[in-house]
Amino acid sequence: MVGYEKDDILSPNQKLIAGCVSGCVTRFITQPLDIIKLRTQLQKKPATGNRRFFPTTRAILKEEGVTAFWHGHNLGQLHSILAVSSQFYVYELTTKYVMNTIHPDNKGFFLFFCGIFAGCCSATLVIPIEVIRVRQMLVKAQYGGILSGARRVYASGGILAFYEGLGASLLQMGPSCGISFGVFKFVQPLILEYVAPKCQGEHCVHSTSGNVYKPEYVLLASTAAGSLAGFLAKTFTYPFDLAKRRLQISSHVEDPSVKVPKTSKDLVRCHNLFDCLRLTLKKEGFLGLYRGWKVTVYKAQMTSVIAFSTYEMICHALRDHLIPKIP
Repeated sequence: MVGYEKDDILSPNQKLIAGCVSGCVTRFITQPLDIIKLRTQLQKKPATGNRRFFPTTRAILKEEGVTAFWHGHNLGQLHSILAVSSQFYVYELTTKYVMNTIHPDNKGFFLFFCGIFAGCCSATLVIPIEVIRVRQMLVKAQYGGILSGARRVYASGGILAFYEGLGASLLQMGPSCGISFGVFKFVQPLILEYVAPKCQGEHCVHSTSGNVYKPEYVLLASTAAGSLAGFLAKTFTYPFDLAKRRLQISSHVEDPSVKVPKTSKDLVRCHNLFDCLRLTLKKEGFLGLYRGWKVTVYKAQMTSVIAFSTYEMICHALRDHLIPKIP
């Protein structure tokens, strides 16, 4: 199970392996949706519902080819591995402390803040990588590889350019992770109790080591709970996600010697979080705060499902194959 469990024989360090693998798999599968989401969020043209989703996808495919959907993928892998593994790792450590020290009546409240703290730690850790990656996803030719991208970002605004959008990232990632972990940890056990009996007897040699349910039931429950967690977390925090992206390109300057894709031109950019939200609301209305919401929710649900399910399956496999069986 995600979070600290008293009978689990996996240590937080061992679960870190599961977090790294989960992050790697999640990024590879969801990268194309991230490209579409980003460019939809930053376009100045009205974009509501799916009206910009399919045109943006077709434009990228026609002008830049299928590989464009994986622009910034190397940095994305590093970003995802660090982000997902740090979220799970910090959540494991903080929930262990809560479960062992906090009165049972107050645990739910503190477990939610464990998720917020995990999200804030993750956001602070990966924000420099995210800034470079976002710009690579917009204009790959201008920002090149990791080192050349870092040099370009530094040249555009100094060391502070790597932390553009940090405030919005903390306000988005903290509550988002709190909601995501909280919903998942509440819903997954309910589904498991409903669809699957606990493993007992000779069929469940690890019933006292963390693998209480069979893997197929864990996968089903993790998929359903992860989908709901991703939907709720992203919906409640989406305006900050939109602002974060627009802040992360605030110092970006187009290089006239580099061909800029049509979907990366005429971008909306911000320099201040609250001004960004205020101006978006003023110029685009309330729905402007949710530009690109549909593709973002699809991506968030897919990310949540893959991340949680992969994490649970890797932990299950580690208990089964890497740790001596308990008689």
